Amino acid sequence: MKKYDALRLILTTSLTDREIGASAGVSKTTVGRYRRLAQAKQLSWDTLAELGPDGIDRVVNRPRSGGKAKRIPDLSLLDDQLQTKGMTLQLIWEQMRTADPHRTPSYSHLAACLKRYRSTLPTVMRQRHVPGERVFVDYSGLRPFYIERTTQEKVFVELFVGVLGASSLLFAMCTPSQKVPDFIRAHVAMLDYFGGVPMVVVPDNLKSAVVVAGRTPTIQRSYADLARHYGMAVLPARPYRPRDKASAEVGVKYAQQRILSRLHHQHFFSLDELNDEIGRLLEEANARPMVKDGVSRRARFEAIERMALKPLPAQPYTYADWIAVPKVPQDYHVAVEGHFYSVPHDLIGKRVDARVTNETVEILCNRRKVAQHTRSSVLGGHTTNIGHQPEAHRAQGERTPEGMLSWAKDAGPHVHRFVQHQVGGPQPFTGLPACERLRSLARTHGTAAVDQAARAAFEARSPTITTLKRLLDNATVQAKQARVPRSSYAQGPVFQSEEVTC
Repeated sequence: MKKYDALRLILTTSLTDREIGASAGVSKTTVGRYRRLAQAKQLSWDTLAELGPDGIDRVVNRPRSGGKAKRIPDLSLLDDQLQTKGMTLQLIWEQMRTADPHRTPSYSHLAACLKRYRSTLPTVMRQRHVPGERVFVDYSGLRPFYIERTTQEKVFVELFVGVLGASSLLFAMCTPSQKVPDFIRAHVAMLDYFGGVPMVVVPDNLKSAVVVAGRTPTIQRSYADLARHYGMAVLPARPYRPRDKASAEVGVKYAQQRILSRLHHQHFFSLDELNDEIGRLLEEANARPMVKDGVSRRARFEAIERMALKPLPAQPYTYADWIAVPKVPQDYHVAVEGHFYSVPHDLIGKRVDARVTNETVEILCNRRKVAQHTRSSVLGGHTTNIGHQPEAHRAQGERTPEGMLSWAKDAGPHVHRFVQHQVGGPQPFTGLPACERLRSLARTHGTAAVDQAARAAFEARSPTITTLKRLLDNATVQAKQARVPRSSYAQGPVFQSEEVTC
């Protein structure tokens, strides 16, 4: 525009070179050169006024390199070529120079042309946020701290920030680190603060969220489990694309300005004290009117976004570690942190996953829970669910005084008393044959009949397996004589006490 204004004033006014230079923003020497050029070429303003800036530039300036125009390639094709992995502008320029060394522009000129072309591309997209759709999360680069009381040392922590897309409602809290447990607990606290669940969470590509970044990212196992529990989808921002989560970037900056900057002159002696103060400042920040419309983040959230969020589940997510077990061994017990937990025996040879919380150990096969145990800290010990054992192993496992007592407790009070009498001596294992015979009788006559026979044996002061069998045989004979179906006395025939000497 300076050349345009200078030539306009030269050809349409009688101002001096100095006055024209001051008005157009060029030196008087340049104005003098333009004046001489216009006189030599007999230029008129009517002709020049129709030319654009490039046309006027060609009129007043001589082409470089002796008038030989340099060949500028198609910049759109050049930009596409540079998207190929491993391709650089230096390589393309060298190829061009080899093919046509006289008309190839210098490398700096080609780079400048490409830079100007890229500045005209629509690289920034205005995002429209649907209420209740997305929450953007990130960590602040600036780290607050608290003071350890005993050592008086500064303990630096991480500031976690979450921002809802539509209302820009802000959440912030400090965590000891960016590790997976702290990252998960911050999300649970954030959703509890919002009072609802958005459809999508957009994190950065930190390892606590994304194990492998790229076009098909691999989400960290516990983070994916959190999203599954709350019914959310995880859509990480693209690597090196901070504009994908511009709301989080703005929220982090706002939290740094309105929260962290006000903590510098305060002293905290625990993470809880620090988070209490951050919580107070957070409410002030959300209640502060926004510049663009004077409405606060909290008011906007209540108006357009609270009702759009999905309700929270009945129970908050509990953080759990995941341990993969490639193959269930033949003893159908899988090792989890040094302890062995049983799984159904028909899973031998299959792959299972253990989900470990502070209290429980859950075993899953193909995302279906197949076993759950109370977590044990006994290294080398084992926890067995009898229902996971095959029939032969279950029977073998019950051939102990403890196993017999456990069975008898469910069979009936008199059966339990009978078994206690058999295994209650100095050598408990000597009573196992009688207990096994008792179980055989229970399978034949029913536990109710055996329990009544045991009561009659104690009343006869002869709690032996011989007496018990005789009582059951007598009951069977009586039942046949009375033509009573077997099911009737199996459910409990009446026994009469008799004196028996063994």
